[in-house]
Amino acid sequence: MSEPSLIRPIFSIGLKYGLGGSVIAIGLFFAMQGLGENPMVWTAPKLVAYSVIFTAFALLALVEFRRYHWVGKWRFWYGLLLGIIVYGTICLSTFLAAYTVMQFDDQLVESYRDVSLQSLESRQEEFLEQFGEEQYTQTQGAVQAIGAGDILLDDLFKKLLLGFFLTATIALAFSIITSLRSRRTSNS
Repeated sequence: MSEPSLIRPIFSIGLKYGLGGSVIAIGLFFAMQGLGENPMVWTAPKLVAYSVIFTAFALLALVEFRRYHWVGKWRFWYGLLLGIIVYGTICLSTFLAAYTVMQFDDQLVESYRDVSLQSLESRQEEFLEQFGEEQYTQTQGAVQAIGAGDILLDDLFKKLLLGFFLTATIALAFSIITSLRSRRTSNS
């Protein structure tokens, strides 16, 4: 297959695995909410869960593309584009799900503010030493003024950055492994 003819399978496979990952990510959102956690607050378990979701579905997409559609020399951009479509789909679908829920549940915004204020207060001494009383007061005011849109965009950007970092890493590793395998087979 020529490179232009690979665009369609890249998009269809990326979208398929992105939607599959979206189902799990949206399920995670509602599971966290059902357990009494605010799904918009970034905690270590949420970071690990999204890392696993992004990595697993990007790898599955890469494996399927490589197995059924790839012919010729592997290119880094194949993996990068596949991963971007996968994690981009997951990010956008979770954004839309969170947006919809936040239209009906003001408690998520209040809970987010409370957690953020508690975090700020727990680090008050270090913050005051480093930045001063005026900056602390401004930061406290900014946290109290956070709205649903701010929270949604913050969550989206964090997921996009995490997804891009993981995708670039996976695509690079996949390219290196493919290159090493092709060298090994050509030397044999």
